[in-house]
Amino acid sequence: MAVPMLDPCIGPVAFACDAAASTQNAASQYVLGGLGSAFVEGAAQVGELAMSALDSTTTIDLGVGWFQANVSVIAAVALPVVVGLFVVQVLTAVLRREPGGLVRAVVGVGKALLGAVLALAVTQVALTAVDGICAYIAGAAGMTVAEAAGQFFDFAAMASFAPGLQLLMGVALTVGFVLLWGVLLFRKAALVLVAVFAPIAFAGSAWDQTRVWTRRWLEVVAALVFSKVVIVVAFVVGASAFTGTGPADGEAATPSPGGAAGLSDTLVGILLLAIAVWAPWLTWRFVHWSGMEAAAVMHGAVAANPISKVARSAGSTTRYAAQQVAMSAVTGGVGSAVRGAGAAKAAGGAKVGALPHPSPPPPAPATRRPGGEGS
Repeated sequence: MAVPMLDPCIGPVAFACDAAASTQNAASQYVLGGLGSAFVEGAAQVGELAMSALDSTTTIDLGVGWFQANVSVIAAVALPVVVGLFVVQVLTAVLRREPGGLVRAVVGVGKALLGAVLALAVTQVALTAVDGICAYIAGAAGMTVAEAAGQFFDFAAMASFAPGLQLLMGVALTVGFVLLWGVLLFRKAALVLVAVFAPIAFAGSAWDQTRVWTRRWLEVVAALVFSKVVIVVAFVVGASAFTGTGPADGEAATPSPGGAAGLSDTLVGILLLAIAVWAPWLTWRFVHWSGMEAAAVMHGAVAANPISKVARSAGSTTRYAAQQVAMSAVTGGVGSAVRGAGAAKAAGGAKVGALPHPSPPPPAPATRRPGGEGS
């Protein structure tokens, strides 16, 4: 038989139990509220630093003295590499009897030397142009990147969220802003490091098997340079799309409302943060895809060009005629040798037939015996 459970909080003790439960709930709400507020404040500080890093600390200057000194050292190392790859390309072309390989070797050396000289200057011009494009996009929208991000991250409105939701949003935003800041710093460090190896990358143009070095270097640099544009467009155009403010109306940015609308804007901001974090990879994929498509289109256009068809036909005809001449020379020489050997053999046989044959010896005379009888 089951023993019935007795409620201890009955009678005069009920007041004390209610007071203890209220105190416990208040303490838990205070602790959770404090943690949620702390994470939201931390996310606000990290977000401010990350957005300021997008405009100031990620600016790259490839003309400073220490960078040029390191490039000079790498260029001195790249010169023997160019010579070695040129020799390999020439030997390969000679062994394959391919005159076009010799032409590609000379052109590749020219590309290596010219590319090593112009690569850093063009990269610096591209970086300056990208910074100007980002400033123009933000200025045309009537807001900075930090103000555009503020459309989605209204940290004051997050105070109306429940403590648990504040804690969750604070952690998500903190991680997102830290990753974005890390991506911006990675972009700066990777650009400096990749730019230093520009002479080595362009040295690969001297050999057919290492020509891909140059293309990969260009793809990586282009992805790192233009990823900043993707980040700025993600926040500025995203703010215009979700808040209705932008270059068309020239309205000022308005803070995000609280409640469900504020939570929706915060979630959209987290999604935009994810896009910004993946911006270098997305840009590289686009550059790689567009480069491959452009190469395929160019190859198809060259192949469909009537001049190229006539040139290939003339080359094929010339090669076929050269092969026929070579075969004729070889077979003609063999035939002449065979005919000469036959004539020599016939002449030798005639000389042998003209020699006198030795006559057989005369028979020996018969001997006679004393009795007069022959033997």
